[in-house]
Amino acid sequence: MRRLDSRRAGIWADALTIVSLVALGVCVAAVVDRVSPPNTVQSEAAPSSFTREPTREPTPVPEPTDTTYLEPEVDADAPIPGCDTVEPPAESAIRGQISTSVDTYDNPQYPWYDGRRAVMMTDAVAAALPDRVEVQFGSRRTSLIFQPIPQSPADPGGPRPPGFASATADMARGDTSGLLAVSVRKGDGSVPSCVAGQVDERSVSADGSVVDVNESWYQYGPDRTNFRTVEAYYPDGTQVTATASDAPNFPSTRAGDRDIVLTVAELEKIAEQPELRVSAPVPADTPEPTRGCSDSFGFEYDGPTIDGDTAGELNDALGDLDIGESFSPALDSLMLVDFSTSAVCTHVDVQNTGADLTVTITGGAELPVVPDVYDPSYADRPMRTETLDSGAVLEVDENGYSYSPAPESGPAGGSTRVVTVTYPSGTHVDVRSHAEKPDEPLTADALIAIATADGLDVL
Repeated sequence: MRRLDSRRAGIWADALTIVSLVALGVCVAAVVDRVSPPNTVQSEAAPSSFTREPTREPTPVPEPTDTTYLEPEVDADAPIPGCDTVEPPAESAIRGQISTSVDTYDNPQYPWYDGRRAVMMTDAVAAALPDRVEVQFGSRRTSLIFQPIPQSPADPGGPRPPGFASATADMARGDTSGLLAVSVRKGDGSVPSCVAGQVDERSVSADGSVVDVNESWYQYGPDRTNFRTVEAYYPDGTQVTATASDAPNFPSTRAGDRDIVLTVAELEKIAEQPELRVSAPVPADTPEPTRGCSDSFGFEYDGPTIDGDTAGELNDALGDLDIGESFSPALDSLMLVDFSTSAVCTHVDVQNTGADLTVTITGGAELPVVPDVYDPSYADRPMRTETLDSGAVLEVDENGYSYSPAPESGPAGGSTRVVTVTYPSGTHVDVRSHAEKPDEPLTADALIAIATADGLDVL
């Protein structure tokens, strides 16, 4: 088996040791605080000629973290079907990439890719899925939707880092779940050599397209991941990689057995979709992608997990609601927020107005205290707070802003109106509408109607 070399393993060990030391430091501080004698004069009722040092328990030494990286043994001399020559594998490496930009489809580093192309590619992959395989409930980042390519730093004068447009999701086939990841990049049209351990079989089409298949595993510490990959190279420079694995998705609300849920033939069908080629024309009627509704890492949400069934109940409640407005997409489009399973949200445009609307629902919240209007400590309280007949607490607030200096053209500012309803059960519904002048957000009454809709209090 190939192992991670000592230098590379040391880098991982150092990083994990830093985390362990931080946690250990907290524990040590707590122990010291408990055993330190009080800072007082010794009692005369119990004279003593010496001070006995308190007995200190030895600090437990944490178990060393297993940072071993393993792969199957490789026979570099074994022939590979479809390959004229076979190169030996290079030393394994664990790589990372730091992104420095806010996600946007308009990344000037990769002009071949934009939002409408992402929508076309997303639809193509969805159409290529087998009938018995379903995308599991998740966030926009984990629902097989092609994401923006992050802007990557590059050395001055150096080559631009490769940019991949990627889509991932937990897939279910019966009671079994597995991860599917599809990525597309624009290369120079060249095809790499066959490498032992990385290609099991290569096929070449009449048009020069090359498809590699590989089934293998890797193991980091005690955790082994099995995977199946199809990698396609096309004459226009497109490189498509479709990988199915039993790796855990993050975050995921689905429990149960995990396995590779797609066959090689099914992965090949995905990789062969013509809409994934970087030179494929985008139909004129392809819409722009819908906006995401989460701009955090989910750290603020610590309530109960919201699974697909519960989210379905919440969407049914919003779908039955009629406040005299039309939304695009529909209001019943709640998905998990990014990086958390404890909140769902949606962002929609209010049609025929300049306003938008965001709905976020989570559980495990405490009832707010209705402030005393005469208490000066509540200077930053919402404009309106009251307890409803159901025991829920309603809060209404509004915030305006302006641009300085004022732009020569376009809006000079705008405002956001926010309504939150916290139910005694812990369900917390946040509904906010934003608009830039001269447009206005939705009225407080409209937002209250959404936040108090029948069927939302299920968390």
